[in-house]
Amino acid sequence: MTVAGTKNSAGAYVGAARVTVTADDGHGGSGVAGIAYSLDGGPYLAYTAPVVVDRAGRHTVAYRASDRAGNTSEPLTVSFTVVADGGVPAPNCPEYDERLTVLVGTVDSGVPNRVTNSRCRIGELIEDEKEWTSQALFLKHVKTVLDALEKEGVVDRREYRAINQAARQSGIGEPGQTDGYRKLLDGTQKSFGKWEHVGGGSFALNPDGSITSGTSRGGLGMLWFPERTYGDFSLKLQWRDDGPGTVNANSGVFVRFPQVHDHPEEPSPEWVAIKYGHEVQVFDSPTGDMYKTGSVYGFDRVGLAGAGVTQKGTWNDYEIRVVDQHYSVYRNGVLINEFDNIGGQDFTPPRSDDPGTDGRRFASGYVGLQVHSTTDVVSFRDVRIKEL
Repeated sequence: MTVAGTKNSAGAYVGAARVTVTADDGHGGSGVAGIAYSLDGGPYLAYTAPVVVDRAGRHTVAYRASDRAGNTSEPLTVSFTVVADGGVPAPNCPEYDERLTVLVGTVDSGVPNRVTNSRCRIGELIEDEKEWTSQALFLKHVKTVLDALEKEGVVDRREYRAINQAARQSGIGEPGQTDGYRKLLDGTQKSFGKWEHVGGGSFALNPDGSITSGTSRGGLGMLWFPERTYGDFSLKLQWRDDGPGTVNANSGVFVRFPQVHDHPEEPSPEWVAIKYGHEVQVFDSPTGDMYKTGSVYGFDRVGLAGAGVTQKGTWNDYEIRVVDQHYSVYRNGVLINEFDNIGGQDFTPPRSDDPGTDGRRFASGYVGLQVHSTTDVVSFRDVRIKEL
């Protein structure tokens, strides 16, 4: 088995990876009858030509051979990451969902989140973040998706039932769960234009609808959404570490901070969010700052082992839930941190002018995205929020 393609400095394949599988039956065997492969936990298919994987993300290919005597070898696997190079258009999927298994709402079906014939993953075809006026309508939608996937051979009957059961358990569409997520950044110029940049650095909109921090204008800055404040909410987005070479990007998501202009205690707008809001860290580096991804910066530390680190160049789902003064952070569907924003907690390491949690106990506030420096290159996409 070989995997071929152009690699970047982080070892990921740029644009596509080409997987070639060969087999022999040793000496004196009955001969190889065939080879089968499975992509990302999908059904085994007959291998007839090299498999080209061009969907950005982490992938696993399993392969096995059978001989003419009817024996089948134990499967072997190879895993690799593909990153986009702009040459392959992104699939037109209703949602982004690159988690390993199919989650409907918060319920994990346990079914691998495979890439389908449309190049969308299963979870991206199930629109569980849309506004549904009844559970019956949502379940009808799920059935339509699953019927097509079963016909294509993407899911079997057991997996069909597992996803359908997860949809029922999710409660989506029931009274109190009819509201979906509101898009704050949907990939259009109109949406991007509603955000305001303060401080140093920059963000630019990409052709695929994501935004990426710039490499020419230095300094610490923030892109924030000034249209309104949010109280209790679930904020979801995706981020990708695009740091050059072996550099891991340092960034973060700011929540619950006050109006950044004309603040009575802080003249620099970007520092209003830093000092009077909470930053949920984005930083997967094994060295440097002790606060890794998922940390509530300065107050609640997550180490690298608990950060759910993925390979550079892959998109990560991030959810930040804030209810009253309780913060929950999910990465790729896994809870990686919880923090209670009670008063009297000091910023660590100490900063002489930092107000601690006493200065951050707001019932509502704005949201923003951090740019740290010209080398801390980070991308964001699909920012959406749901009030709880």
